[in-house]
Amino acid sequence: MNFAKLSFISVFLFALTLNVNAQGVFEGSGEENDDSCVGDGCGVVFPAQENIPAQSNENFGEQSTEVAEVTAPSGDSAAVDSTEKNGTKSSMTEYADDEDEDDARDYYVSESASEYAARKEGFTKLLQFGVRAEGGVSFIFGKKADGWGLGYEAGAGLVGRLPIYRRTLGLQMEFSFSYRQFSYEKDVSYGHNEADLMQMQFKIPVMLQYFIDDDGLYVNLGVNLGLKMAGESTFRATIVDNDDKVNKDKHSNTLPTVGVDVGAVVDLGYMVTSWLAVDLRFIQNFNNLLDGNSIFESTIMGSKLYTLRTTLGLSLYI
Repeated sequence: MNFAKLSFISVFLFALTLNVNAQGVFEGSGEENDDSCVGDGCGVVFPAQENIPAQSNENFGEQSTEVAEVTAPSGDSAAVDSTEKNGTKSSMTEYADDEDEDDARDYYVSESASEYAARKEGFTKLLQFGVRAEGGVSFIFGKKADGWGLGYEAGAGLVGRLPIYRRTLGLQMEFSFSYRQFSYEKDVSYGHNEADLMQMQFKIPVMLQYFIDDDGLYVNLGVNLGLKMAGESTFRATIVDNDDKVNKDKHSNTLPTVGVDVGAVVDLGYMVTSWLAVDLRFIQNFNNLLDGNSIFESTIMGSKLYTLRTTLGLSLYI
C-alpha cells in the first residue's frame, strides 16, 4: 500500500515538472525572461513595423511609403497612385484626400488649358501697351445720300489693354489719329455737280473686351468719340445754259463737317501671338456727317448723312 502511494506521488511530480518546463523560455519561442510576468505568452515581442500605423511613420523615410501604400483604403485610388519622395506628397494626393479621382482629373485639365491660354495670349502682364494701325472704307447712307460714294480712311495711334476678370474680360482704350476722304458726284437739271470732302480726326474708342476661347478669338463692344482736328471741302458745279454754253464754278469749304462724332463700336479680333493682334472693326456714327446749319450749297442743303466705318486693324503690343 505504501509502495502504491509512493509511485502515484512520483508520477504526479514528474508530470508537474514537464508542465513547468513547457511554460519556460526556449529558443525561437519569441519570449523573453521576465520574473514579473505571470501566465501564458509572457514576454512575447512583436515586430515593431506591425504595431506602427501608416499615419505615424513620418520618421522612417521610404519605409513609411510602403506601409501607407498597403494600408490605404481601396476606394482612394488617387492617393495610392501618388508618389512620395523624402516625406513630401504631390499636389494630386492632397487634392484626392477631399475629392474623387474624376474631379481631380477635371481640375488638372482646366489648369492646363489656363496655362496654355496664358502662354499664348500673354495675359501674365497686368497692363499692356502697344500701337495700332488701320485702314478701311466708310459707307454713307441717310437723307440725300445719293451721289456720295465710298469714303476712304487710314489711321494710327496708341492702344492699351487692361484685364478685368481672369483671362476672359478686359478693357481696351485707344488714342489714334484718323484721316478720312469722301467724294460726291451727281447730275442735276442744269448740269453736273462734284465735291471732295476731307476730315482729320482724333479718335478715342473705349471698349469692353471679351475673349471667346483660349485660342485668342475676342470681341470688343464700346463707344467711339471722334474730335475733328481739321476739315476741308471743294465743290465744283458745271452749268449748261440754254445756249449750250458751259460754265464752271468752284467753291471751297462750303460743306463743313461736324466737330464731334459719337458712335458705337463692334470689334472682332484674333490674337495671333502674345504681342500681335488683327481685328475687323465697325463704327456706326449717330450724328450727321455735315454741319447742316452751315451748308452753303443748295443741292446738298437738308442732307443727313450717317457713316458706317469698316476698318482692318493691326496691333503690336510691347
